[in-house]
This record gives sequence, structure tokens and C-alpha cells, in this order.
Amino acid sequence: MLAVTSGKGGVGKTNTSINLAIALAKKGVRVAVLDADLGLANVEVLLGLNSLYNIQHVIAGERSMMEVLVQGPGGISVIPGSSGIARLADMGPRARQNVLDALQELQENHDFIIVDTMAGIGQNAVAFAAACDEILLITTPEPSSIVDAYAMIKTIYQMRDDAVFRLIVNQALNEAQAKAVAAKMSQVAQQFLGRKISYFGFIPRDPHVQQSVMQSNPFMLRFPQCAAASNVQALATRLMQQRMDQTAPSRSGFFRRIAENLGLASNG
Repeated sequence: MLAVTSGKGGVGKTNTSINLAIALAKKGVRVAVLDADLGLANVEVLLGLNSLYNIQHVIAGERSMMEVLVQGPGGISVIPGSSGIARLADMGPRARQNVLDALQELQENHDFIIVDTMAGIGQNAVAFAAACDEILLITTPEPSSIVDAYAMIKTIYQMRDDAVFRLIVNQALNEAQAKAVAAKMSQVAQQFLGRKISYFGFIPRDPHVQQSVMQSNPFMLRFPQCAAASNVQALATRLMQQRMDQTAPSRSGFFRRIAENLGLASNG
């Protein structure tokens, strides 16, 4: 499970999730995007999809996760989001178990699951991000974005002190600017939290990105030769290499964490 999150909205979190998923799928792996952006749930909008079912039907026990799954462009699968998942901690035992069963079913059928969380440090955004094996934190060079990204780091570390962050700087003018942003964030995190934040890469400012958003067609497919697509492809390659170099993450660890984080472990 790989969370893509951000300290604030408007930094390209969902667009990064979608295009990174497509880049991974191009490499022949099975990839699903779980829309956990409970307020906006706009993965479908950016992909031009209009599904009949969503995660709410899974929670209610009306559909299995695989029945809700939508085939998106570029060979990816999508689990449409719903505001109905926003109060997981208030659900009864049956609904709670439905969620855990559905997530397990999803993981058993995919090599990568990208969880597109809500932006900001709200309970659900932090809960999903902290439960995942790794967290791709999206920021831009804008000062307010950097500050909010640091707030996300601090909040997640308070919930889980062994969280693994990878910083992606979006809308950067060039790699030098992106690395400067990453160095500043790592320095602050080291000074105040005693942690270093790993720089994972950047996505350059590219007019093709906005064009693809307007057309509801991911730039990895619409403009595969553009600068943004090239850099996202490099991020996907890095993820694949990292996966091969590491021991396979424990599935039980994710389910335990998500249960604890969202209050699903209670006895109802």
C-alpha cells in the first residue's frame, strides 16, 4: 500500500496518483488506485469515468471490492470514493469488517495499491496515510505548501513513529529548485523532529499537465513524451527498483494499522 498525500489541496496530489499508477501499469504490474479523498473523491473526474458503484456499496455489504472496481485508462483499476466512508469509526461491527475484508481482497489482487488520500491533516487523511507501507508526500515550491507538508509529516509521526516518507516536489522549475525545497524540509524535520525526509524526485511545471486535466485524460496517455510524463516514468522506475530491493511488506501490518487508526479494532 502506497499513500499519496499532501498538506494542502491544489498541489497535484490526485493527478500524481493517477499518472504514477499508469506509469507503473506500463511496466506490467497490477495497479489499483483507491480514492480515499473522502471530501472530493475526484479520481473519476480526472479520468473521465462515471461508475455505478463506489466504496460505500462495499461498506454496506452490497457489493464486493472486485465488483466495485472500475477499469480505468492505461490498464489501471480504480475504486471510486464516497463521502460515506468518512465516519468509519462510527460504524457497526459488520460494516467495519466489510472494510477490512474489502481492503484485503484488493491487496490480494494487485501488486501496487495507490491510496489517494484527502489533503490536509484531518483524521481520515492521516489515518490512511499512516497505515500505508510508504507515504509519497506531494508539495510544491510555494512556501505555504512547504509549511503544510511539514505539518503533515509532524502529524503522521505523532501517530506512527516508523512512518516512511518520500518527498515529491511538484510544479518545480527544475531539479535544482526541487532539491532545494527537499533540503529545506529535511533540515527542518531533522531539527525539530529528529528525522530526515528522503527526496524521491520531482515533476516539472509543464503546460501539458493542465491540458490533460481539462480533457480528463491523464498526461501519461495524452502527452506521453512531455516533461512531466518523463519524470513520472522515472518515479515509477524508482518505485519498481525499490520494491525489488526490499523485503515484501507485511500485509497484516497494514490491516492492523488501518484498523487501529480508523477505530475499526473496537468491539463495536
